[in-house]
Amino acid sequence: MKKTFWPMLLGACMIVGLVGCSQPSAGSDSSAKSGAAPANSSASALSSAGETMKNIKSEGKITYALSGAYPPFSYYDTSGKLVGFDVDIADALAKQLGVKAEPLRTDFDGIVAGLKGKRFDIAVASMAITDKRLKEINFTDPYYYDGAQFYAKKGTGLKSIAELKDGKVGVCTGTTFETQLKNMSNIQQVVQFSSDVDNFMALQQGRIDGLVTSRFVGMENAKKYDAQAAGPLLYTEKIGVAVRKEDGDLLKALNDALGEIVKNGTYEKISDKWFSTNIMEH
Repeated sequence: MKKTFWPMLLGACMIVGLVGCSQPSAGSDSSAKSGAAPANSSASALSSAGETMKNIKSEGKITYALSGAYPPFSYYDTSGKLVGFDVDIADALAKQLGVKAEPLRTDFDGIVAGLKGKRFDIAVASMAITDKRLKEINFTDPYYYDGAQFYAKKGTGLKSIAELKDGKVGVCTGTTFETQLKNMSNIQQVVQFSSDVDNFMALQQGRIDGLVTSRFVGMENAKKYDAQAAGPLLYTEKIGVAVRKEDGDLLKALNDALGEIVKNGTYEKISDKWFSTNIMEH
């Protein structure tokens, strides 16, 4: 599927909705667990609406959160470098704003709180746009469209998640997948993992009956972990860049930047690099 392959997937964290990585990086948000804002973050000095954009322009950088454990959207390669579709999109958006993008690795289930707490400017973390999240934060226009896919271990004969009885299914903590599974009567236990790497490993080892994750993440990992998609998508999702409620000027600037990278072909090149298709159109 993807034109770019990596030798191994590292880290433990999570998603989409889509999840921290065991490897640190220069941009790692070590303050995410302690609750203290990083001293070098442009978002740490914000005090009122409109200040975010001013600080971004004055400092020449925009800080953004991502999990770093959601391949191929964000993960650490064998050299310890943070790479992925989300990383490239963040760089492209920042370039349109005339600044540099600085990633801050944050556990997925702490991104909303971190954004509201001004630990970073935005989140480019494959986050689904939901009514619940929209009560706390805003989102840009979708930068790709995704869906929840159930995966089972090869050889089980499962054709869909509906065939499970008292099922034990894995998800990444803090994702929309977790909420969906808890509402299914045939699922007895929802097992939470900090990353899809751990999720797929648990399936391969027979510790869970199946897992639910992004269809694109599954496409990249299924073969490696002897898994296969079973049944249609459980539901579809719109994925956006997360922005604080008060940062309307930044939201507009990001939407303009997104429109420009789609128009000038940058978006399609990034998507083709990681998926060999345009995921804005699927």
